[in-house]
Amino acid sequence: MPLGFYMSAEDRKCELVRPAVSNVDQVMLIFACTHPEPNTGLIDRFLINMERQEMDVILVISKVDLQDSRADQLRRIYTGAGYQVIMLSNQTGEGLEDIRECLRDRTTVLSGPSGVGKSSLINSLIPEYAAETGDISRKLGKGRNTTRHTEIVEIEGMAGSFIIDTPGYSSVELLVEDERDIRLYMREFRDINETCRFAGCVHMAEPGCSVKARVDSGLISGERYIGYTNIYNDIKSRRKW
Repeated sequence: MPLGFYMSAEDRKCELVRPAVSNVDQVMLIFACTHPEPNTGLIDRFLINMERQEMDVILVISKVDLQDSRADQLRRIYTGAGYQVIMLSNQTGEGLEDIRECLRDRTTVLSGPSGVGKSSLINSLIPEYAAETGDISRKLGKGRNTTRHTEIVEIEGMAGSFIIDTPGYSSVELLVEDERDIRLYMREFRDINETCRFAGCVHMAEPGCSVKARVDSGLISGERYIGYTNIYNDIKSRRKW
């Protein structure tokens, strides 16, 4: 049931800047593999922010019954980057038990763009809650945001397990202000950042770069690396202004 303002006050043990919540254990990031089409740049920006805030993240790829090939591609990209990935279909029930286990005895923030199935997931987990769900805009191919505020819900039959539903979004503001720091928050770069030929390599045009060598050999996803370079160049261009 929604808890509203009846929760007792506790000392703040952790805080997320975006989404703005505190005292949570983990974030469950939900993206659809289609309808709306997944924006990996948006996923990467969110993950960088979570790494910056030292938050555990579980990535859920929803609507896998509609586009299994793209879902598998996304799973390979992000498991290869070091993230736990769950494939979800609210229609068939695939992935629901895995999600339940991840939510057990924890307070979890649900986050993701509008229309990816956050409210449908809550309805699957807590049928009595009957969260409002929305249709996908046929004209824009984007979800309509049906969650307008942050709400805390206890999962039925799982005492002490809470989910926090947050409004959907279409953009993510990065918490990292210096493009040279982005490499520190890419999980698959973490163990090799200092193995490049030159100290402080940012994995762009430097010779002897360990990251680019792993991209070339297929050990690091080319799509993730392109996303990294896009974010790097975006921050760099904004800093010039």
